[in-house]
Amino acid sequence: MIQKSLLSIIGLGMLGLSHFTIAAPLEQNMVNIATSYKAFNDARTAVDANKALDQIRLAALDSKKSTPMKLIGKSDNSPEVKGYKSGLEQLVVQVDKTKTLVDAGKLDQAKLEGKKLLLIRDQNHKLYK
Repeated sequence: MIQKSLLSIIGLGMLGLSHFTIAAPLEQNMVNIATSYKAFNDARTAVDANKALDQIRLAALDSKKSTPMKLIGKSDNSPEVKGYKSGLEQLVVQVDKTKTLVDAGKLDQAKLEGKKLLLIRDQNHKLYK
């Protein structure tokens, strides 16, 4: 009887925890963005390109839940934190523009447009890394 109760409590606890979303560590998101960008650049099909772009988008959005070490202790309303989140939003917007080209069957043009993702990354790394 005690064993069944204990298993029930553990099961309910696990079920309760499954409703929380936990942001991936910022470093992991940045690695995901980098590896997904490489996968996008190497993509030969729209499906592969879109899969990589989706991963970049998800990692950028998840990164907005984290704060880089350089900004720890800053208020969410500080210009620096707002700038950091704005940079991630710029990345998402650029992913969406690039994805539009992929969806239109313009993979080569999308890859040229996708180079702007690196520019956004480089500009923001100078400020927030």
